[in-house]
Amino acid sequence: MPPRQPSTRGPTQILLIAAAALSLAVAPAAIAKKLYKYQDASGAWIFTDKPPAADVKAEVRPLPVSELPARISIRNRGTREAPILAVVNDYYGPVEVEISGELENMRAEPPLPVRIVVPARTETTALALKSADPRSRYGYRIQQVRSVLGDPAAKHQPEQPYAPPFASGQRFTIGQAFDGAFSHQHPQSRYAVDLSLPLGTPVWAARAGVIMEVAGDFFDGGTDPKYQTRANAVRVLHQDGTMAIYAHLHPDSIRVASGQRVERGAWLANSGNTGFSTGPHLHFAIQRNVGMELVSVPFEFAGTDGRGVTPVAGTLLAAP
Repeated sequence: MPPRQPSTRGPTQILLIAAAALSLAVAPAAIAKKLYKYQDASGAWIFTDKPPAADVKAEVRPLPVSELPARISIRNRGTREAPILAVVNDYYGPVEVEISGELENMRAEPPLPVRIVVPARTETTALALKSADPRSRYGYRIQQVRSVLGDPAAKHQPEQPYAPPFASGQRFTIGQAFDGAFSHQHPQSRYAVDLSLPLGTPVWAARAGVIMEVAGDFFDGGTDPKYQTRANAVRVLHQDGTMAIYAHLHPDSIRVASGQRVERGAWLANSGNTGFSTGPHLHFAIQRNVGMELVSVPFEFAGTDGRGVTPVAGTLLAAP
């Protein structure tokens, strides 16, 4: 916090704002990446952003990286003396935002901390600040801004069991199901399912919705904790407000864009091995916002007879 300087005219106005939280952060300039595809000595296909040895013949394709602004930002739509803070949501789905801070001789309407739900691609006024006594020193300091994807009012109400996220007639093993000991112990993944899809298998939408978020420019994977937030993924917002996450997708394979409407059975991307992963597979979960936290919820896949099937580790899941 910078030192407070006395004013030479009237009361001192202390307007201290956490710059990182309240300014529009811009991502670094986009750097053009290249995708190298080649076969190693054993004949296995390698996909990487690192060039192979000079004597290895490789297919090279450009892989542009999107340059995106911060998806959530806060703007002052009032004045320095009477700020009106608004939240801008650039996601193609609702976001819940919580703002907390300290006030000196000021009042907030509504009182801090404040939580609001901001609809997709909109700006919503969060709070107004006014001095309690303009004759005395006054000011405010925003301490924290948190945001979580999804509307907390959402309820999981699927119209039918979820379609297995791959082509009709195919069947794949469920490697890890609900409460899986390896990586399904966090609320976000407790009710997730890992499907042993070979590298490059088309991944289909299990339910209709709107593409809320896409990440597709990561190449690496493994069990190092640094990979826990780096998987390629597609997030689909459903009509009931829940969201499906399809993760560990193959680089340069995503076929959909944010804001696009997709139907059940749409080709989203191909399976891969990016992020926190022990091998090629698809991580699939249904999530909702509960108390400013993403949590996964139980669900059923549609069996070959159309009836709901609860995922069980080690079993074969067949697409009708």
